[in-house]
Amino acid sequence: MYKTEKSNIDFNRILHADLVVVGGGLSGTLAAVAAAREGVETVLIHDRPVLGGPAGSECCDGSGKMVCGAPNYCNRNAREAGLVEELRNFHSRRYVYGWRNHWSLSMRDFVEQEKNITLLMNCSMYDCVCENNRIVCVKARQSGSELEYTVYADNFIDASGDGVLGFKAGAEFRMGREGRAEFNESLAPELPDNKTMGTSINFRAEDVGHPIKFEAPEWAYKINSDDDLPYRMHSNPSSGYWWLEYGGELDTIADNETIYKTLRSVLFGMWDHVKNGGDHGAENYAISWVASVGGKRESRRFMGDYIMSQRDVQEHPDFPDTVAYGGWPIDIHPPEGVFGKGHPGSTPPFIFPGIFPIPFRSLYSRNISNMMMAGRDISVSHVALGSTRLIATCGLTGQATGTAAALLKKYNCSPRELYQNHIAELRQLLQKRDAVNPGYPVAVSDDLAKSAVVSADRNFTFTMETPEKFIPLHAVDTPTKKFDPCDVAPADRRVGMKFLWDGSRLTGIDFRMNNPESAGREITLRIRKDFFDENDLAVSSAVAAPGENRVHFEFDQQLASGDYALIFEDDEVVQIGVASTHLPGFERKLDGCYLDFFHPVCEFYPLQRPYLPGNVVNDNGRSIDGEPSLWMADGKCGELKLAWTTPTDISEVAITFDTNLDRINLDRIAPECVKSFVLKLDGREILRREDNSQRFVRCVLPETVKASTLTLEINDTNGDEFARVVALRCF
Repeated sequence: MYKTEKSNIDFNRILHADLVVVGGGLSGTLAAVAAAREGVETVLIHDRPVLGGPAGSECCDGSGKMVCGAPNYCNRNAREAGLVEELRNFHSRRYVYGWRNHWSLSMRDFVEQEKNITLLMNCSMYDCVCENNRIVCVKARQSGSELEYTVYADNFIDASGDGVLGFKAGAEFRMGREGRAEFNESLAPELPDNKTMGTSINFRAEDVGHPIKFEAPEWAYKINSDDDLPYRMHSNPSSGYWWLEYGGELDTIADNETIYKTLRSVLFGMWDHVKNGGDHGAENYAISWVASVGGKRESRRFMGDYIMSQRDVQEHPDFPDTVAYGGWPIDIHPPEGVFGKGHPGSTPPFIFPGIFPIPFRSLYSRNISNMMMAGRDISVSHVALGSTRLIATCGLTGQATGTAAALLKKYNCSPRELYQNHIAELRQLLQKRDAVNPGYPVAVSDDLAKSAVVSADRNFTFTMETPEKFIPLHAVDTPTKKFDPCDVAPADRRVGMKFLWDGSRLTGIDFRMNNPESAGREITLRIRKDFFDENDLAVSSAVAAPGENRVHFEFDQQLASGDYALIFEDDEVVQIGVASTHLPGFERKLDGCYLDFFHPVCEFYPLQRPYLPGNVVNDNGRSIDGEPSLWMADGKCGELKLAWTTPTDISEVAITFDTNLDRINLDRIAPECVKSFVLKLDGREILRREDNSQRFVRCVLPETVKASTLTLEINDTNGDEFARVVALRCF
């Protein structure tokens, strides 16, 4: 007979912190890390066994490839920096050294290395206590341990996606679609309703090397033909289908389980069609994994002091409180999801808004005085959410709010008071942490590097590269354009290139061309301010001789310093040599909505040196608007030096290396990133790294040092031929 005794374990735990973050998706995770690194005692509460939310291993394949945002279409140099980039590089390094689909584990390790974070996993926040429109504490229950937590804090961030914290606190929110007239949004329905974008289910299929049958379960939805899946491409069986979406006509919160059950039925019905409903290239494929939770696109959106709308996404107002940015197309999925007959995303052609700012006023509640928001529940209209909901964009709002929490603690103020009195400090702090918004640079007032003389021992000179391949000067359709209705070719399909100029007189440009005919062909080249300007600044013609040759275009044109565009007139025969070396500011003209990393190889006269050492002390942080923001050596090694006329007190040095923000690296370390370097003050070594893979490196000295010189000695890269530094700051 067993003796029953009362447990001596106290299952009720009380915690006190400066900040509570509810939700461990990318936005909540980076909010917690950003706050913790600024000395904020933080509790991160997440209701799942893995971090990541829709990018986590429960919801997608675990590779991190779902972390999309501004750079995934036509925006140059737009990959999210700061903590988003640091986490990507953290994961990429693990991928190279044997990890594969472990994005969520990378996220967890990224969090647990921070001493100021208490991480509560499998812990659902179910209630909160408020006084005078202010959250006092939250209550959470942890499955498995049976522990009950009451967590008190001064400030709170709702990064839960569905907005469970804000809902329980009584924060004002919206759910559904605004009518067209409220914000004058052309993409909004004429009348408001309660419909939202739906939820998707992901899966993974593998080629087993031989034909394998599939027998659909009895509960699978029946798909009769390809006509039941209009616009929904399903000829690639391995990668999952983002358009497997449903639930926008239901309540995406209350009906969550019903939506997932329906999605599971549709998924296996779709797979039955792919396997047994005609030749879809899936004979040897079998489903190896199905997401256990759906990827939700929309539910509650909390109202802040500013509600972003379609106009803000498209017109890019100059917000005084810009703290993050987006750049994904305005991609509003229809509420009907897979049961709709139109395009599963926004009806093509897409609206590509470019890089747009996100203001801090959209990241805090207008009626709960100590609650901020990060992720897809920020203060935006339904239409604006079509772009701001992307995971990497959400990550930027996480770093912004987490960094803001440090200033809330410093000044004992509310988020609204921070906006009113300290927003400049917040923006500078984000810039100092490499959370740089391209197109919206912020001057860092306490950067001592600006008062130094900057020099380097080796500087890159722009000269002719060896072509990696030749492409036609005549536009040709590609399979991408044939099968992707979002990728609409532009009206002007001539080959062109953006280039930077130092302000001297242009006398000529050489290109490498291939003419397969036996007679020469005349090629015309135009110089314009940009690709959309019809006014020629200069025009030159040259003959491309038979075979592969260096072709010289002669000019005599004074050009002010800045960026320009060159455009070739169409030619059906001649090809031009291109290479993929990352040279910011020298990018090929797009021929659709996807970036092309090959630029024409060329040489300018006089020879150009666009990446001089002085670039590392400007405030751009990106190569934008004709101002290159990096130094490049003429080899893998080089020395960059700051010198002050009088000894200067230095307690911190921050280095930003180039990790090629034009590309998304998840399966490799960026070859452009500096691998081996030494940092010295007055010749005394203060930091050495032999195997670096990070873009942003911060060296905080144990005590202030008085020095006249700072030297960065670079010994190797991760593969690129040229050592690069984006920024070098001292404080």
